[in-house]
Amino acid sequence: MKKIGLALGSGAARGLSQIGILLWLKENGIEVSCVSGTSIGSIIAAAIAYGYTPEYLRDLVLGIKWIDTLRYLRPSLKGRSFLEWRKIDEFMREMFGEKTIEELKIPYACVATDIDTGNEYVFRAGRVTEGLRASACIPAIFPAVEMNGIHLVDGALVNPVPINLAFELGAEAVIGVNVNLSIFTERMTFGEDVPASRADRVEGRLKKLIDRNPLVTRGLIDTRRLEEKYEQHRRKRNIMDVVTDTAAITASKILSLELLDVAGPLFLLRPDVGGYQDFDFDMAEDIVNHGYREAEESREKLLEFCR
Repeated sequence: MKKIGLALGSGAARGLSQIGILLWLKENGIEVSCVSGTSIGSIIAAAIAYGYTPEYLRDLVLGIKWIDTLRYLRPSLKGRSFLEWRKIDEFMREMFGEKTIEELKIPYACVATDIDTGNEYVFRAGRVTEGLRASACIPAIFPAVEMNGIHLVDGALVNPVPINLAFELGAEAVIGVNVNLSIFTERMTFGEDVPASRADRVEGRLKKLIDRNPLVTRGLIDTRRLEEKYEQHRRKRNIMDVVTDTAAITASKILSLELLDVAGPLFLLRPDVGGYQDFDFDMAEDIVNHGYREAEESREKLLEFCR
């Protein structure tokens, strides 16, 4: 069997679908020889390189409740960003301690962006948590990381799915994951499998109830007002959406260029998670399942690719 590398991409909560892919790979006996990652992908990749199992990661994220997002995603009062990184950093230190990249069980590297020059900055050595803080630093959402006289932010701006980096780590073939493919067509619409905000989800369920049971619900619910409000909500974007969607657009354009110059055999998986918001971590179960399903639907081709 080939030496298989993983290139895990950016996408915030959508990136949790990559855990589902890891579960599928393990179930099917596909061993990962090295991992590279960007943003949320850098965290998941580091966890695998550290020795955490896909099952452990699945159970960890399935325990996330909406109140947890409030605890970890605290507003910043310093004017440098919308949110603080401090609580997330504490969580990262609990997971990785003082472990360095050189001490991980398999080769690992992650990508950040040097906003002073616009260049890619690759972490191949040093403390794991330092690399993660920079690689997952969504611009404006979290404060830029100052390190060795430079300022680093999310690697998605320059290398959203670090495929060639996985080849540099020694892979003979790479499985890459792009979780942002369908974000633009699905983000602000309501389909059967597309999540909305929590408030909108409730209204969505009511609308479906009305559609299925018009006689039962007639007169009990002001359907005209509900439908007007439903339509009004479905295309709203808050300031966080604007910032994160802008980053996702940039990432998608860069990835399309990166795919023109791949260093070796590549199998690119595209979980259908575009409708999830960046901070929908409390919907982890659905998102992880999307990743598993994407790998399962590609079963025969993926197994053949890995032989």
